[in-house]
Amino acid sequence: MHSLSKYKKQLIAGGIGLLILVSILIKSQEIHIVDKTRSLMRSSTKSYGTRTLDQINKIIVHHSGSIGQRAEDYARYHVLSKGWPGIAYTFVIEKEGTIIQGNFLETISNNTSGQNTSSISICLSGNFTQEEPTLEQLKSLKKLIVYLRKTLPQHLQVAGHRDYGTTSCPGTNLYKHLKQFQLA
Repeated sequence: MHSLSKYKKQLIAGGIGLLILVSILIKSQEIHIVDKTRSLMRSSTKSYGTRTLDQINKIIVHHSGSIGQRAEDYARYHVLSKGWPGIAYTFVIEKEGTIIQGNFLETISNNTSGQNTSSISICLSGNFTQEEPTLEQLKSLKKLIVYLRKTLPQHLQVAGHRDYGTTSCPGTNLYKHLKQFQLA
């Protein structure tokens, strides 16, 4: 009788351990997006067009090409220097892995010539011709791509900006990671 009681305790302890492990795994897959769609700098006279979500068929990954800048800096540059209505990116992933939403999914922003209506743009902060993306950025990129593929029912291919023009963006050190997101 004593050994049966010990066996039950081991089963219970194992079950509790398994529940804790599953809880940790689920928690690690959760995504947290900081919505800055209304707080980043915008033009007072211009606005981006809109689209329906079924027009989107791809995710295009960019790098900022700069070191030490953040979403607020890109928005300011795009509005003040480029004369655009707002930040060019739908999402920005900062060095520490924070995901910033800069535009609504329905917004057609200036990110990749000829592809703006059909793409969601994700920019990782950094110059990935000179440095490597952080592990936190790559984890957040993966979570964001999984989230977008679950949110939109259509197939979303992942590409780098360079796949649609003459540019080194998103830099060789980020571009090499994009193949893991390709769908068959």
